[in-house]
Amino acid sequence: MAHLNLAPDPAVVGVQVGLFLVNMAIVKKLYLEPYLRLRANRDSLTTGSHADAARLLFECDEIARKVQASIEEAASSAASHREAIKATATQRRTDIIRTAEEKARGEVETVAIRVKNEVAEQRAFLPKCVSDLTAELFAATTTND
Repeated sequence: MAHLNLAPDPAVVGVQVGLFLVNMAIVKKLYLEPYLRLRANRDSLTTGSHADAARLLFECDEIARKVQASIEEAASSAASHREAIKATATQRRTDIIRTAEEKARGEVETVAIRVKNEVAEQRAFLPKCVSDLTAELFAATTTND
């Protein structure tokens, strides 16, 4: 049966670490440093000088302040316009409610008068109706006997 040895050999580990460090130095000198120089050069050409960047930032801040002032002015104007519309709508609602209440009050009074008149008619009719029913009942009870 085959024997598996998992213990690391110090000589092999040392050689592998040495090769790794040598390869790191070669990659750093031949690839990494030239790439970083090239990238720094491109960044400086792309972004321009720091003075131009500072000037552009200042101009951007000024524009942002102007835009913010315009937004605040528009918001203030919109708020006053909204309040005026709200006041007009509230007044209109109050007028509509007042008119509806007056109309309803008139209808209620009309119905109340009509109900009073009908109740009075029925009260006037009630004694005659009771008298007729009593006479009819009396007649019916006396004739059946």
